[in-house]
Amino acid sequence: MTIQEILEMQIPFTSVTVFSIIAALIVIIISYIAARLISRYIRKAMIKASMAKILAEFTSRVTKILLIIFGVAVGIGFLGIDVGAAVVSISVVSGFVLGFAFQETLGNLAAGFMIAITKPFKVGDYVDIAGNSGSVNNVGASITTMTTVDNKRVIIPNSKIWGNPIVNYTALKTRMIDLTVGIGYSDDMGKAIAVTMKVLQKHKQVLKDPAPYVAVTELGGSSVNLMVRPWVHTSEYWPVRRELIRQLKEAFDTEGITIPFPQHDVHLYQQ
Repeated sequence: MTIQEILEMQIPFTSVTVFSIIAALIVIIISYIAARLISRYIRKAMIKASMAKILAEFTSRVTKILLIIFGVAVGIGFLGIDVGAAVVSISVVSGFVLGFAFQETLGNLAAGFMIAITKPFKVGDYVDIAGNSGSVNNVGASITTMTTVDNKRVIIPNSKIWGNPIVNYTALKTRMIDLTVGIGYSDDMGKAIAVTMKVLQKHKQVLKDPAPYVAVTELGGSSVNLMVRPWVHTSEYWPVRRELIRQLKEAFDTEGITIPFPQHDVHLYQQ
């Protein structure tokens, strides 16, 4: 039996020939290889064009899936099956199956796509997302990875991030330090404000513009509370905040300004 005769042989109980099966397999294999190469090229090109990595990954994955589906449809056509009807049938069935089976996965991918477009944060930013605070390590197509201040790795699905409040502490160049300092009721409020302003103006990392602000904000149960609001560069927020607390305490001690603490008077009655 010649090779041509073998290729023209029909599979029992069908009108499909051996040649048709081989041709379908070759088309599907070539389509899969082409889909991988094209999606990889698209990903590299998007990253080279300075586009978000997560957007490049999402686009390359979608492209790969669509090309594979197209290749399978063409391969099925070699078997004598109505490609249009087959694609519609497969799409309907797959839509229901994938919709239920991969609901969370697709939701994470869609959320990752929105994060890539809106860019509420980037790698290295210190953020508060989904009830977790830390530095962003990686923004993937379906998950975001971050590290907390005590060096714990947190992995958050993107669907838990998108649609909820996102606080980015390092997105802007400057931040305001918000301190509340209490002084005694018997202390001179004007003097306390002047001493506080002197400490703020003397500190090299406190910005001149916007200017620092000090004012009486509350008459508390045991103290008169001052609102202290200096501005600093975001990268210097925590060091400056700690230094100012120490320097204000030292300056108040030097100037004889008291920082009261809650006290209770106990009265004993003898019957």
